[in-house]
Amino acid sequence: MIKKLRGVVAAVLLLLGVFSFDARAGRGDDLYRRGSTLVSEATSREYQQEGARLIEEAAGMGHQAAQLAIASLYSNGTGVEKNFDKAHRWFRMAADHGSVPAAFYVGFQHELGRGVQQDYAEAAKWYRVASGKGHADASFHLGLLFEKGLGVPQNFAAAALYYRRAADKGDVPSTYNLALLLEAGRGVPKDAASAANLYIKAAQAGMAEAQTALCELLLEGKAVQKDPTRAAGWCRAAAVQNYVPAQMRLASLFGQGLGVAKDDVRAFAWLLLAASRKYQPAMRMQQGFKGTLSADTLAKARALSRTLLAQ
Repeated sequence: MIKKLRGVVAAVLLLLGVFSFDARAGRGDDLYRRGSTLVSEATSREYQQEGARLIEEAAGMGHQAAQLAIASLYSNGTGVEKNFDKAHRWFRMAADHGSVPAAFYVGFQHELGRGVQQDYAEAAKWYRVASGKGHADASFHLGLLFEKGLGVPQNFAAAALYYRRAADKGDVPSTYNLALLLEAGRGVPKDAASAANLYIKAAQAGMAEAQTALCELLLEGKAVQKDPTRAAGWCRAAAVQNYVPAQMRLASLFGQGLGVAKDDVRAFAWLLLAASRKYQPAMRMQQGFKGTLSADTLAKARALSRTLLAQ
């Protein structure tokens, strides 16, 4: 009878524990939802602060999404004072509870030395965790570490593997970096056609570096049909994004009349724009080009460069 009674008591205590856990989880969900709403829809700093307070309270109750959210708030200084130490503690707690994005951010903080001592090897460890669970940014950053030999032995084949893993998920910088490796044959067999396809993909996604690389391929007819007009179009697309190498390249195209009508005003205007950003090749080219132009052309080019700079 006594054993039976003890069994009943144990069952009741277990049931109460389950109810207590459910109630705690439910309160955590409620705090997190209310806090997230206040932070995202806040019209004042006070509302953001209250939202952050509610999220942190939920995080302290073990709510994983809240732990990730409050870590991000401390990292960005939204609703709280920016504090990388606190951000790291919450990211680490969420990562230890299985959050894949948090594992990436723990790695990212170690890579940059935010809230922790800079440690590329530790960054690589956490990137591996997140990459193994499909996190594209983690795969990209791990690829960078392997390419540069930071925290891991330099290994271009491993870099290509992780870039490809991220590129397959639509990550644009990884697509571009993989194209660079394929074009150069570093860590992978040289494959100009595959590199060109990846440059096109990244260029279409709006990446200025890829647009400039595609411009060069089209000018040379390398793995693509030679097309100076299309080349100039891609170069301009990168130049208007303030990508300085593209601005200088576009200046040379206008100067030569290659893919565009020859136009010394536009050529020197784009060159001035690139030089204004202290791009040394453009500054040197500017000095040589300047002496060949009339005062009227120079004046028009300067006016146009001011217009381009304001856009």
